[in-house]
Amino acid sequence: MSAWIEKSDGSRIAIETNCYFGRAHANTVQLLSPGASRRHAHLHAQRAEGGTEYWIADLGSTNGTLRNGKRVTIPCRLKDGDVITIIDESFAFRTAEEAASGNFETAAPATELVRDSQQCWLLMVDIKRYTNLSRQLDTDTLGLKVGTWLRQCRDTLEDTGGVVDKFLGDAIFAYWKHSPEAPDLVARTLRQLVQLQRLRAPDFRIVLHFAPVTLEGGAGGANNLSGPEVIYVFRLEKVCSGLLSDSIVSEAARATLPATCPCTPLGEHPLDGFPGTHAVYRLAD
Repeated sequence: MSAWIEKSDGSRIAIETNCYFGRAHANTVQLLSPGASRRHAHLHAQRAEGGTEYWIADLGSTNGTLRNGKRVTIPCRLKDGDVITIIDESFAFRTAEEAASGNFETAAPATELVRDSQQCWLLMVDIKRYTNLSRQLDTDTLGLKVGTWLRQCRDTLEDTGGVVDKFLGDAIFAYWKHSPEAPDLVARTLRQLVQLQRLRAPDFRIVLHFAPVTLEGGAGGANNLSGPEVIYVFRLEKVCSGLLSDSIVSEAARATLPATCPCTPLGEHPLDGFPGTHAVYRLAD
């Protein structure tokens, strides 16, 4: 498997995990247009059944990112041949089963798959009622609002060592491997996300669980979290939505969070596919 960005001059930039577009020198693809943002867009590699997927996300840029001529409002999956346009610069996204020969600016080493069972903190943030939001706002306003939120959430997660595993349309799925420091790092992240929630720009939910999962991926490559506990997070999100709560925390996560991150009971609820009822909580105000 290989993927690359093809420039208008025919040169190629190989992609392994993440690829950033922007005016700043630190970006993978440095944009020349003065109308581009310093960090403009992000191409994210994520493992999925059957291989690796590549998703493009705008990062709240003023002038937007186009995929095949349409503005990117929420992260969307790229297909071979898709054209990414930023201001007056265009790039072709290409992917193939084997690396193609050519002028690569970076080399993507072969990825050796490894499987590892880890106790992890699992976190999902997802926009509430995205469909309604998309009907209320024009495309440019929607793209700016969602892209800014996405950048803020990602920066908040990564500042404390969190790893963004997947984009899921209007949601982000992330994790921390457990360590003695992890509970405090997760608590700090939660406090920052709650501050973002209070802006309601846009309104979103926070879902937190603590459980063993299987990480499959390569060193430096995209990860894929799997196992029943990943599904458990999605079931928690449905309960959170049904309760009209801003947040939901599993019993295992609540019991392991530090005292600086108190939670309030939300009762016990059935979770589809999991026997019995399950105590859940919300982050205290």
